[in-house]
Parts: sequence; C-alpha cells; structure tokens
Amino acid sequence: MFNSTKRNQEKIDEIRMAPELLRIDAQYARGEGALKLFLFLLVALLFVYHEGLIGMLKEKTTQQQIVLVGMIFLFMTALVFTLYMMKRRKGKTLVMTEKGLFMEASFALFWRDINEYGWNFSSAVNNFLFSGQKRGASLLLVKNKGVWPKMYDLAPHGIFCTPQQMQQVDDLFRRLGIKKAEG
Repeated sequence: MFNSTKRNQEKIDEIRMAPELLRIDAQYARGEGALKLFLFLLVALLFVYHEGLIGMLKEKTTQQQIVLVGMIFLFMTALVFTLYMMKRRKGKTLVMTEKGLFMEASFALFWRDINEYGWNFSSAVNNFLFSGQKRGASLLLVKNKGVWPKMYDLAPHGIFCTPQQMQQVDDLFRRLGIKKAEG
C-alpha cells in the first residue's frame, strides 16, 4: 500500500480518472514556523559564539567533551528530523473517488481491496505530533489481500478527519459495502 512503484502510479492514475468524492488535506503541527525560527537562531548563535563554545569544550575532560558533543548532536538531529517530517507531510492530500482512494506518491487502494475501516480517536501519533491538541480521528483501513490482513493508520501522514468528513466517509463506505470495524 505505501510504496511508490510504477504499478502504484498506474493505480493512482486509474483512480484519479474517476469522479472525485472527497478530499482531505493533511494537517501538521502548528509550531513549524516557531521551530524553524528557533533552529535559525540556534545556528546563528553557534556561528557568532563558535570560538567561545570551542574554548569552553577544550576546558572539559575528554569524557565530558564526548557527552556534550553527543547531546548537541542528538538535539540537532531531533530538530532536523522534526522539520523533515513536517515538510514531508505538508501538501499531502487524501483523495477518494468512485474507484478508490490515493495519496499522491504514497499509496493507492481500490475499494475492492479494503475489507474494513475504522476510526482512531486517541492516536499516540496525534498527541505526540500536535502537542496534545485534539485534531479529530484518523482513518484506519484494513486490507485483506494475501496471507495476513494489514491495518493502516493514516495518522502518521497527518490525515485527520473532522466530524463532517467522518460522516461523509461513513456514508461512502456504507454505500460501497465496506464494513466498519467494531471496537
């Protein structure tokens, strides 16, 4: 489901040709601008005070230097990773048509491939990425092709539905004969 192969692009093109029923834009954390500003200021401070920081590091023992450099590296890696995830999610849209659903370059599914669907109201991803702000429910899809059923939660892609969108999805899936998972 989540791969960008030539076959997947062909499925996206085929699904795109059908009449569009619903479009859900990805949501992302609100602190993106503040995070970018913080990262820019941090890099500017490091650039301005690099001599002082290097001198302070030279005064420390080798073990302390390793720990401090490791902490700085982990902190910077977390910031860059967060920015990368925000950029990756930005601009994605889940599109549902008469033939199926797709998210450009990520995945495509025909309606016949989906056995069940459900809603994830208390996604840990939702709370982690959005600082505890409730953003609605994420869509869970159960694909039962192959030996084992696969469940996909669209929360990591920033796809959260408003109550109105949830009602539209429920109506659409009911019309298509896709059953709602209990629980």
